[in-house]
Amino acid sequence: MEVKSSIWGSVLGHDVMLYTVYTNSGLEVSFSNLGASMVAIRLLSDDAEPLNLMYGLLQPNDYLKANYYPGVIVGRYANRIATAQFEIDGQLYQLSANEGNNILHGGIKGFSSRIWETVMMEEHNGVCLLEFYLKSPDGDQGFPGNLDVWIVYQVTDDNQISISYRAITDKATHVNLTTHGYFNLAGFKSDVLDHMLYIDAEDYLPVNSELIPTSELRNVDGSPFDFRKFKAVGADIDLVGDYYDHCFALRGHDINNPSVKLFNPNTQIGLTLYTTQPGIQLYTPIKRPNVRNPMIPLPDNGNWAVCIEPQHFPNSPNTNHFPSTLLLPGQEYNHTSIIAISLGGID
Repeated sequence: MEVKSSIWGSVLGHDVMLYTVYTNSGLEVSFSNLGASMVAIRLLSDDAEPLNLMYGLLQPNDYLKANYYPGVIVGRYANRIATAQFEIDGQLYQLSANEGNNILHGGIKGFSSRIWETVMMEEHNGVCLLEFYLKSPDGDQGFPGNLDVWIVYQVTDDNQISISYRAITDKATHVNLTTHGYFNLAGFKSDVLDHMLYIDAEDYLPVNSELIPTSELRNVDGSPFDFRKFKAVGADIDLVGDYYDHCFALRGHDINNPSVKLFNPNTQIGLTLYTTQPGIQLYTPIKRPNVRNPMIPLPDNGNWAVCIEPQHFPNSPNTNHFPSTLLLPGQEYNHTSIIAISLGGID
């Protein structure tokens, strides 16, 4: 395993770092302290061009212009909160709405656009550890409490990427963190409709016209949301509309059992996700990115990527029967997800 670090650029007078890990089994993974982001996952081989498995951008300033959160850590609250407000102990908190009347992925200036502090970068015994830290002050985007956040990435020589999220607060607040990766196991040379997908979920969350959950947990049986057995992403997508953008309630959310499996039958590349989070947001974007990477040509049609975002449910602060996202002083927000890349098939 080899690890390299360099200054990638500058944002608002701060150095933006790029850290790249090369595993002995042919994976190249890059990270940055801008948005504590995963910038690239590329599969290397001796006889072909590296294959991009995750979409990332070329320059730090591109990330500040992009409106689709490629590869970044989003927070304080991933996904949507209706009317950009919630109550805690009878006090109403108004948040920074950035999608109509709602707040998406942390607000106007969420964690994805911040420069994080690099706490640690080290490699030993076939494991690379990279830790980022961010302090979010009381009132940040309207959220109460001073929040300390740590993200720890671990990359192993057997092509696993572990992402640990930890946070503490000095005042009751809501926290929901995730990684917003755009995956295409064909290297973005074709759409993802032929990718085979498995999601360990009995229920999904129907949404209204603003993509806010209706508060119902609906069984997937007999619906286009049933991925309990491997099924092509595009098999039933016409019954949903043009794309998926829905949260699934995971059955086990046990770090030792797979929550999501994604497989491309043409490249024989697989991705398995393990998580302790209770939900997965499935998103297959139709819109072209507003900021592009010219080194990664996209297919002409939509559904150019699969986003599988481990998280708590959208609008949980306003939905009592959803798993709580309330974090109290003295408690610790602590979740882990693992992305495992495999070649030649998937179990």
